Amino acid sequence: MSEKRIAIYMRLSSADEETGRSKDESNSIVNQRGLIHHFLDEHPELSDCSRTEFVDDGFSGANMDRPAFQRMITAIKKGEFSCCITKDFSRFARDYIETGEYLECLFPFLKVRYISVNDGYDSNSLHGTTGGLEAVMRAIIYDAYSKDLSLKVKTGHAQGRKKGRRVIGYPGFGYRIDPEHRAMDVIDPEAAAIVRRIFDSVIGGMSIGTVVKMLNSEDVPTPGVYFRQRNPGSRKYAGMSEHQRWNYRMVYSILKRYAYTGAAVGGMREKLTPGSRRCIKKSISDWIIVPGMHEAIVTPEEFELAQKRFAESRFLSRKAQTYSLKSLVCCGNCLRHMERHKETTRFHCRYGQNGGERECAAIRSPKERILEGIVFRAIQDYMEIMYDQAEKRKLLLSERGENIASGKTSIEMFTHRIELLKTKKFQEYELFVAGKISKDDYLQKKRSIDNEIAEAEAEKEAMQERCNISESSGASTEVEALCDLFRGEGELTYDMAHAFVDRILVYPDERIEIQWKYCDCFSRNEETK
Repeated sequence: MSEKRIAIYMRLSSADEETGRSKDESNSIVNQRGLIHHFLDEHPELSDCSRTEFVDDGFSGANMDRPAFQRMITAIKKGEFSCCITKDFSRFARDYIETGEYLECLFPFLKVRYISVNDGYDSNSLHGTTGGLEAVMRAIIYDAYSKDLSLKVKTGHAQGRKKGRRVIGYPGFGYRIDPEHRAMDVIDPEAAAIVRRIFDSVIGGMSIGTVVKMLNSEDVPTPGVYFRQRNPGSRKYAGMSEHQRWNYRMVYSILKRYAYTGAAVGGMREKLTPGSRRCIKKSISDWIIVPGMHEAIVTPEEFELAQKRFAESRFLSRKAQTYSLKSLVCCGNCLRHMERHKETTRFHCRYGQNGGERECAAIRSPKERILEGIVFRAIQDYMEIMYDQAEKRKLLLSERGENIASGKTSIEMFTHRIELLKTKKFQEYELFVAGKISKDDYLQKKRSIDNEIAEAEAEKEAMQERCNISESSGASTEVEALCDLFRGEGELTYDMAHAFVDRILVYPDERIEIQWKYCDCFSRNEETK
């Protein structure tokens, strides 16, 4: 490396502030910066080196996934720095295992010098050895301190929530921070009016989808847009688009927020491990709910009524979608499922409407009732043909039954004849052994008997094959059972359509083609003739 460059790493955790250490005290970024630069200035071999600062403000030392830290490590791996310096080990990391991997593996391998000012640690003074027991013990203590601190902070938060206080973050949409008591919430009239309108709309029977369309058509600001407008300097929602629109999830989350009844609700999630950014949802029974802690936007009765109306609208929506031809009607051009329009009562190719192939845009089905009638009559004709085939099959089965019985009798006769011939051949062998017939006579009789046995076995196998074919051709089919199940239906139902029809292809000029789930009955009819 042609020039020595030093990476200065500084970190301040949000836990430092929550436990009483403000940014103006010893752990502040300002203090860390002053301490480190003073140390470098006092050492001649480091004072003239270029310096680059990496700062993580508000990140736990128990979590190595810190943006500035990761940028620094990436730069070190690329060879951009020959030295890394921190105020102490705890600023670098509080996980002693991770700390050891960097100090004893990565940095020595990359020939990077590491300095911890307050701990008096300088890897250059170790001369190829590790940091010794003192460095290890410090790292273990910092790790234990981090876990202990995490437990204390969690306990403090739980106690605050039980008193109805908001311990972290901002109030939910509809509320703002009480200027006289920052741990409590007061109503934000403008946002609360939007929340109230959403509840009133759902209680009045409006679906969430309709509410979303209403809010977007009137350009009502979403919770994210509203927060950005009133807190321009906050990092919350910093990556959100300024043109964000209402969606189903936003309205759903407002309807499910019990805090609108005036209750303080907390402890809904917890971190997997200290320092982790991953959280898991806790059971509702484990939530901390303190009623009557701030002014309510809706009453508990209105909240429950909104949940009931919401559940009813979802049920009715699902019920309405289960129509007889659901998922069966397809575009004859692109073979995609067609969309059912309630207004026109026709099926349209959605792909064509959204700028797809031109041929798709021109395809639409007959009106739903007409299409249902066509399919119903086609299924009725299908079943009639199957009934005719079933009657013919019964006659054939009756005729073949007699043939099968006769064939089985013939098979038994051939089997008996073969056994007799084998016995006769053995008797001829005994006569030859006893010297009563010559060898030539025995061989001649043996060949004759073997020929008779071969002929009898061939005729027996042929008869068995004819009987097997007759039995298989008389077997009943699954489609006949379905015909019996839906016989007598007066109109097309969902179960009937999906039992027989694989799909319905719609072509231009409302021409349709029905493709059956089973082998085409007309071709089967030809096969049975």
